[in-house]
Amino acid sequence: MMRFDRFVEEALYGPQGFYTQGGQAGETAGDFITSPETSTLFGGCVAAYLDQVWQELDRPDPFIVIEAGSGRGTLCRDIFLSVQECSSALRYVMVERSEVQRSHAFDIVAATCFLEAEEAPLTTVKDLPVGPFTGVVLANELLDNLPPRVVQKTRTGWSELYVNNGREEWQHAPQNAQNMASLLVPNAPLGTCLPLHLKAAVWVNRALNLLDRGRVLLFDYGLQQTKDFVERPSGEWIRTYSEHHRAGNPYTEAGSRDITCDVAFDQLPGSPKIVAQRDWLLSQGLHAMTEWAREKWYDAAAAPDSEALGARAVLEEAAALTDREGLGAFLVAEWQVGE
Repeated sequence: MMRFDRFVEEALYGPQGFYTQGGQAGETAGDFITSPETSTLFGGCVAAYLDQVWQELDRPDPFIVIEAGSGRGTLCRDIFLSVQECSSALRYVMVERSEVQRSHAFDIVAATCFLEAEEAPLTTVKDLPVGPFTGVVLANELLDNLPPRVVQKTRTGWSELYVNNGREEWQHAPQNAQNMASLLVPNAPLGTCLPLHLKAAVWVNRALNLLDRGRVLLFDYGLQQTKDFVERPSGEWIRTYSEHHRAGNPYTEAGSRDITCDVAFDQLPGSPKIVAQRDWLLSQGLHAMTEWAREKWYDAAAAPDSEALGARAVLEEAAALTDREGLGAFLVAEWQVGE
């Protein structure tokens, strides 16, 4: 019998874990799709943001960018292909627990962006490096893979979720978990299930402490307030994925599927600015980036040629990134440090 968060940690990152064995994002060979895999426009918007922050920080050199959960390096590649003002100062660190993905990511980014360069301003590491530095820590869909503890309101307090031979088992929660749940939702109805994002909170604290000046920027799905989980059964916010499909019971066949959890953003430390991903992308110039595609498609829609069809594909990618029922509803949290 294992506590839920420890079970998921082992199922994702243990010796036979999902990511250890090669689980990854990707449109074709992957198990799920993320914003960077949906369109290079996402990386273009992040690059515009980095240019803006570099200016706001008085053009530091070096300008360190740490991307946690960098996977196959898709976002890193797209940033280097799009960044402009801070390109000469940019030093990029991809943080990825999977050794296979670290190696693949470095090779892809180096071959795509620095094929003729003697040295690439790029490195890959397994865990967050040591600070302090001036720059940005960013992550896309990382927190949802930092498994929470899960508790349920009962007549005698709160019980905590364990996994026992592929089945849920509830045990009386220790006092610290009882206190946290009661503080987050004081009048929770019986049967309420909540995530307790202790690992995610610790990770955000580590990220903040890396910076003397700069930003922490996180993209993920979830809800702004823990109280909003009250009417949602745990099966709605604990999900599994494999080969682009929901993969059923998270407690069986450990290591065969991704296990992910919506994030309660109010449990994260500090006071981040939180907006919907749709609004954030538009604020970083997504509409202007796709203006050429709109003009091309509208001019040739009656008899589209290959260029017009390419323009329409770009517009479809932008629509997917800003879909209010999909990626556009993700949340973007930004912390400012040292200003």
